[in-house]
Amino acid sequence: MRRNLFLLFLALWAAILSACRGRDAQPWFPPVPDYAQAEAWFADGGFRGEAYDVFYIVPTCVFDWQTVTGDTCHYMDIENPDQRASVDGPIRLAQGIFADQANFFSPYYRQITLESWMESEAVIEARFKTAYDDIQAAFEYYIDHLNGGRPFVLAGHSQGGKAVIELLRREMTDELYRRMIAAYPLGFPIREGDTSPYLIPATAADDTGVFVSFNSASSPEGLPPLLSGSRAAINPLNWRTDDTPGTPAQHLGMVFTAADGSIVSEQAHRLSTRLDPATRTLVVSGVDPDDYYEPALSGLFPVGNYHIVELNFFYRNLQQNVHTRASAYFAAGE
Repeated sequence: MRRNLFLLFLALWAAILSACRGRDAQPWFPPVPDYAQAEAWFADGGFRGEAYDVFYIVPTCVFDWQTVTGDTCHYMDIENPDQRASVDGPIRLAQGIFADQANFFSPYYRQITLESWMESEAVIEARFKTAYDDIQAAFEYYIDHLNGGRPFVLAGHSQGGKAVIELLRREMTDELYRRMIAAYPLGFPIREGDTSPYLIPATAADDTGVFVSFNSASSPEGLPPLLSGSRAAINPLNWRTDDTPGTPAQHLGMVFTAADGSIVSEQAHRLSTRLDPATRTLVVSGVDPDDYYEPALSGLFPVGNYHIVELNFFYRNLQQNVHTRASAYFAAGE
């Protein structure tokens, strides 16, 4: 069942990508989100009486699309119900991981499209500025109006991971940092040029005020340039930063979910991992790379790359780790 659902997802993704290739008109910008409005936030989130929050930034889930007037858009329109639906499933996946014991806030934003990541670095950065403008505005609104002074976790995957890195670089202050339990900029490299006093790599399972990050593949060659060059990574099975292998006994569960967030399949003690010391790649064993490869996406994700399923692979280990870091934070009397 899980494999069939995964293959169906990849087939739909490939079909949409194929239909969108070749469009390169001048960009059309969707309306700027207003984060004072409930419609700009994931509807099933919010305050639920928990002691800490999770602010989550969803990965890339939208493709280039055309307006009714034929303009090509490289950004999500958060008012488009189909596009909102495309991000809601991944948001629910993350909610199950990061916020089963937390209040959960996830903004819709004008994320750049999948095709944008196939462009040059200059184009990616120019387009990402629009996405980050929204994230910055959403985070400021969250802190001023929704957070209520509670401790919080920052988390994001892929494009969302890049946004978390930028929040730590640009928006963090000493006062906010004292309330930050940890940051999870997953699926995007933290490179040497990404500097900030608040970008401190995790070195154990229970340190706080740190970032947790990894990029996974079956071998270092499976990590594309877009995801390479990280200066720090941690192994989510044993929470070590050296090349000590993580064993199947330490693998708490890979989980695949439906669009509504319900669990479709779960399997523990399947994966083993190690960090490659030269590239900081999280090398994953225990699955067949061909099961998670789609030729239509090879320009971004070569065979052996596990980017689109790494949250699924380490669902239960990440879930437990958020609990561990939150417990350590509160035990320290922060």
